[in-house]
Formats: sequence, structure tokens, C-alpha cells
Amino acid sequence: MLKDWQAFQELATRFAAGEVCLRVAGLGGSARALVVAELLHAQSRPILVVVATLADAHRFAQDLRFFGAAAHEFPEREPQLWKGGHHREAEAERALIVRRLTAGEPVAVVVTPAALDTALPAPTDFRDGTLRVGVGDSLDRELLLEALEKAGYERVDTVVEVGQWSARGGIVDVFSPIHPSPARIELFGDDVESIRLFDPTTQRSTAALDELVVLPLAPVADTADNATRLLQYLPPAAPVVIDAPKLLEETSPEAPGRRPLAEMIADRPRLELELLTGDAADVTLETLSVDPFSGKFDRLLDEVRRWRAEGFSVRLAAADPNQAEHLKQILHDHGIDVPIVESLEAAENLGIVVGDVSGGFVVPAVGLVLLAESEIFGARRRTLRRPKYQRGAALTAFTDLAVGDLVVHEDHGIGRYLGLRAMRVGDKDADFLILEYAESNQLYVPVDRLDLVSKYLGADAGAARLDRLGGASWQRVKESVRAALREMAEELLKLYARRAVAEGHGFSPDTPWQREFEAAFRFEETPDQLRAIEDVKADMQNRSPMDRLVAGDVGYGKT
Repeated sequence: MLKDWQAFQELATRFAAGEVCLRVAGLGGSARALVVAELLHAQSRPILVVVATLADAHRFAQDLRFFGAAAHEFPEREPQLWKGGHHREAEAERALIVRRLTAGEPVAVVVTPAALDTALPAPTDFRDGTLRVGVGDSLDRELLLEALEKAGYERVDTVVEVGQWSARGGIVDVFSPIHPSPARIELFGDDVESIRLFDPTTQRSTAALDELVVLPLAPVADTADNATRLLQYLPPAAPVVIDAPKLLEETSPEAPGRRPLAEMIADRPRLELELLTGDAADVTLETLSVDPFSGKFDRLLDEVRRWRAEGFSVRLAAADPNQAEHLKQILHDHGIDVPIVESLEAAENLGIVVGDVSGGFVVPAVGLVLLAESEIFGARRRTLRRPKYQRGAALTAFTDLAVGDLVVHEDHGIGRYLGLRAMRVGDKDADFLILEYAESNQLYVPVDRLDLVSKYLGADAGAARLDRLGGASWQRVKESVRAALREMAEELLKLYARRAVAEGHGFSPDTPWQREFEAAFRFEETPDQLRAIEDVKADMQNRSPMDRLVAGDVGYGKT
């Protein structure tokens, strides 16, 4: 992308030569991440980026990913709030980054000085502590469980989070950060019969593995003899980018024992990014900031026309596909059709690119203009993406149940949940829910038929009677419910037949002003909110009477 920029080519040449210190001036905002991403693409070694705060780390890593770089935020060590307690998600992220560095992957790792000084296991200890389990291997089950404990994994009844493991007979579940979901190891004696990834919510298999790699997650004390730091995992020639050179002169009052950054990165090639130009700079890369338009589309289009007339390629960033389509429609309303393009390097000189970037810039030397979504619409506050609610009270995870809870099986009625048991069926191990019915009879439900079981919802749970397996009482209950539902359905059909022929008021479709007003909304809607909005609008434009209930948490956007 920057290959025709002479100043950048000079920087890339000197950077590849490993100059000890290069001071680069003129870069502002996300243009810094663009330059680092281009340098990373041009070489086969990792880059370390040091920023001032965790917020800066998140923003810089996000920008790097927008420009196509493999980027990771290296977490700081959080305080241990209870004996033996540590933050496994952060340990998992650190372990994953360390593994990628040891594998020689050309990645960008974004850190704060505090994170850079976080204690890690020595490279030999990390390598020796990494467990590998392959299909067909012979291993001692008890030694495997001991190794998981030693590696810092937590034993639980049901694995749902990274860094956990459980064991039931010949089945061992473990959630390694290598994979997006936990893995199930099935043993037959001492032989590994199969390894499968599974959904922790439904317990159903999603993929088969030939080998499972379990990374060590046990935290290392700062004072441990084998403690090392992140820099020990980088090749000696791997450069360090300092996003704020003033960090080199600072010490931390919150951690007086922490080594100064200048001492930690001594003797490593480094790139210092200065915002302002100056005589002290080794290379100056001129970029310009852009004024925010904050939803003023007439002014935005005037600027876009001017940039295009001057030969610039203009890219408008939208954080997600929905917002990209929204922006495309608004621009169409203003008389200009803008395609959604795959990347910044697409052939079109005007396009919408999907991706989240902190800010835009102008690079006069290569004729590139980038506008971030926040500059187009105004600053938007991100909405926390909650997981979707489960369907009613249907059982979708073992964590929904406690031993002794009443449940309802679709075919057999009310029973009591007694727990989970691993059993061998034919030549395979499988997990079953154990349900107790009247007269102490038991039903074994395989986990892949979890959809047949739901929690009992009656208010009189204490007085509820267990059904008999094979008895007629549950069938009589189902028949009476069917009859009541049939009667209700007939009444509803008559009601809706009358409403279907009734005529109400139909509202007009959205106008350009309506779309601009919505685009300026300072909160980011969730997918469910967007779907509800579109459904309600469709109802309002229909002349038939509207029948829709919008339900949601208090303070979660219904109005």
C-alpha cells in the first residue's frame, strides 16, 4: 500500500537493516498502526509495540488488525485477590502469544511497560510444560490429570471456560487456549481413542482432532528463579516500536521496583514514533488529520468530491456490515453510489470498507484518505454484546442444573436430575444425564439428546410428583394440554381472521433525514435491537393492525 512512498521506503530499508534507534516523525492517530502493519508485512519477524496504557494497547492492536496485521494485546498481571487465585483468561492469552512467538510467527504484540515486565516461565520450562496428546497415544490417566493440575488448569465438574478440566471415567475434558472450544479426550484403557472439540453449552462434538496441545497456564512469581520476561521470547533482532517516546524517561510510582523501559529494551533495535516533525527525526512521514463530520453529510460529500478531484482514493470505514449498508444507503440518498470494497487497496477510488479503526488520516504522498466511522457519524459508545438468552427455560447447558432439580423429559414427564455419568456403550465412552422417576426407576439420557430435557417451571416444585416410566399419567397430561391448545388456537384464528380484514394507518418508509438521524445515534445497537427495529418499522408501514411485543431488559433499548 505504501510502496510508492519514498519516505516510507527509506524507513523500511533502514528498519530492515536493524538500525539501533530510528526516530520517525509526522505520524498521527491510526497512521502509526498503518506504518507498523506495513513494516510487519515486509518482514518475517515479530514486532513489539510499547504503549502507555491498556486503553492505548487495545486501540493500537485494533488498528493493526484493521490494516491486516496479526496483532495481540499482552495482558498486564492483575493482583491476586485470594490465595491460589489467578486470572486464567489473562494467563491463557499470555500463553497463546508466547507460543506464537516461539513458533516464529510474524505477529505484532502490543504491551504496556507493566505488561512487558510481567514474569513468565523460562522458554525451556514453557516448552517442557506444554502437553501433547495424540490419537493412538498410550498414556497413564492419573499422570495426565496430575500434569493438568501442574499446568495451572482448574478441576471443575463441567468445563465451560478456558483453563478448566474435568474427568469422568475414561473421558477427560480440557479447555486449552489453542482452540476456541474445549476438547474431549476418550480413553480406552491407556490408549487415546479419540479427541474431539465440543460445544460447552450443548456438549455436542464440533470437530475431530489428531492431536491436542495443552499450554501451561500456571503463573510465575516475579521472584521465582526460573522467571523471565516477554523479551526473552523475541528473536534478538526483533524490533521494538515505542508509541510514546516519553515512556523511555519514565519510572512507575505505582511499582517502584519495576525496571525502567529504557533498561528493558536496551541493545534492541527500536523505532520511536513522534507526532511532531523536527530536526531530531531520522525519517519524516507526513500525514494529516481529518476534521470530524459528526453526521453532516453535505459537508462530508463536498470534501469527498474535492479529494477525488485531486486524485485521492477515499475509504470510509464502518465498524460492521450493518453499519456499512446503512452508510451506503445514506450516501445513495444524497445522490452518490459507493460500493463496499474488500480492502483499502481495492481498485475503486471511493469505497466503504468494513472494519473498526480509531481514527482517520490523509497521506498526501500516496493519495490516500481514510475516514473512521466515529469521524463520519460522531463518537459512538460501544454497547456490551450480551450472550443471547436461552430459549425459555429449555436446558442448554449442564450448568443450568443442580443435582436434585426437577426436570421434564418430553416423552417421559417429570423426573429428578441425579447427575452426569460416563458409561461405555459398545466400543465408545459417552456421557448420560441420570433422571430419577417414580418407584426409584432411572432414565439415562445421552447428552446429544439434551434438547428433550427442560427444567420444571411449576410454582409448586416442592409438591410435584414424579411420573412413572412407561405410565399413562404423562400421556394424559399431554393430551389435555393438546386439547386446551387446540381450543386456544381456534379462538386465535377467528380473532386474527377479523383483524386481517381490518384496515389501519400505514406509515411511510424511512426518509433520508430519518436514516441520518439514526446514524447519528451515539450508541451501537446490538443485532437483536437492529432486527427488532426493522420488524417494527415493517409492521408500521403495513396498513394491517400491528401485533408485536418488544421485550427486553430494563434500560436495554426498548424505547
